[in-house]
Amino acid sequence: MIRKRNWLLLVVLLCFTTSLSAQYEIKVEIENSKDSCLLLGHYYLDKTYAIDTAWSNKGKFVFKKKDKKLEPGIYFFSNLKGRFCELMIDTEQKMSLKTVENDWVGKMKVKGSKTSALYFDYMQANEPLNKEYERLSKAKDAMTKPEYDSCLRSVQLRGDSLKNSFIERNPQHLLSKVLLATKAVQVPEMPILQGEDGKPDSTEWANRRWYWYKQHFFDNIDLGCSGLLRTPSAVFFRSYDYFWNEVMKYESVDTILVYAEQIIDKAKGSKAMNRFLIHNITERYLQSPVMGHDKVYVEMVKRYIKTGKADWLSPSSIESEVLRAEKWENILIGKTVPNLACPDENNVWHDLYSMNNKYKILIFWSADCGHCSTEVPKIYDFYKQYKEKYNLEVMAVNTESDTLHWHKFIADKDLQWVNVNGLVANFDWREYFDVVKTPVV
Repeated sequence: MIRKRNWLLLVVLLCFTTSLSAQYEIKVEIENSKDSCLLLGHYYLDKTYAIDTAWSNKGKFVFKKKDKKLEPGIYFFSNLKGRFCELMIDTEQKMSLKTVENDWVGKMKVKGSKTSALYFDYMQANEPLNKEYERLSKAKDAMTKPEYDSCLRSVQLRGDSLKNSFIERNPQHLLSKVLLATKAVQVPEMPILQGEDGKPDSTEWANRRWYWYKQHFFDNIDLGCSGLLRTPSAVFFRSYDYFWNEVMKYESVDTILVYAEQIIDKAKGSKAMNRFLIHNITERYLQSPVMGHDKVYVEMVKRYIKTGKADWLSPSSIESEVLRAEKWENILIGKTVPNLACPDENNVWHDLYSMNNKYKILIFWSADCGHCSTEVPKIYDFYKQYKEKYNLEVMAVNTESDTLHWHKFIADKDLQWVNVNGLVANFDWREYFDVVKTPVV
């Protein structure tokens, strides 16, 4: 019995110790400070968040939580006037910061965190260069362009040397990851090859350079480092967002999925980054403005959510995403839709397959929908203009029970295409086409 009690006591002590190790405590002392309180915050992608408040005790402030561990990243403390000072958080989360009111960064001394201490060492070493940039900016108009460019280049080279030296000495430090992430990849020189006609093929050369750029876009960004998520947007998110919005903008679905898989694989060492990438890529193609790219969403759900790799999602969320993806898969480009049949105003039935036109447009709309009342007439103008030229027909399906308003709208706008009442149909088109709101084309 005594052994059992001792064992239980050991378990309790271990749990208590684990709880203590998970807390953070950041003491900030600012000599001559007149601030009544400071806020603790962090960056996340392209936003900032305040997470804690500390009240002044004669210039001493303490941010502390017993039940919370901070995720790695760049944090900051700020007064209510917006003045702020950044610091780096990694595994060491009990630290003391001491400085003076007139120079928070320059006079900062750190105890308890090697990560933050090295960060401030770098910032303080970089301060003379910042002042040199300011001096050059003010003196620019009084200098010749060659003179200004020469001075600017000299400062830039010293800055690059400082960065490279820090990275070489501290390759695993979060600041090294940050400094590298802000460095754009440089496409190497490539020869212009001759085409079949014996002339230089500049198109092939440009395509080869573009392919290299895509393949190496993330070379300087350590996707296994979750701390990059909590940095200013210029460090990680701006480049990441640019890759999907611009570099991948006109790529095929298959190409996008290849790059998505490669990028997610690079983040396997970081649960937080892996989670972000799967969620972000899936969601951005849920709302993609590029026609056909909705297939990326469907495939991401099938590959990562349906297979259980998105283990942070609840069973109900997984079920909801999978159900939506299955609906969307029915209506992807290249899929043949079922033969929808509905009656018109005179109870004459029409179906898609009996419309012997080269192009068919299927519209779900409501006469009571404000957006529909604006967009449907525009679509009809397009229809009138190109009906004969492209052998085009439209089946416009009413979605609401107010058929009187539907009849009136058709008459008022003189809609001379195939108008049918979707309240009576040969299958549940709402479910099949995932018609949640209107208009849907």
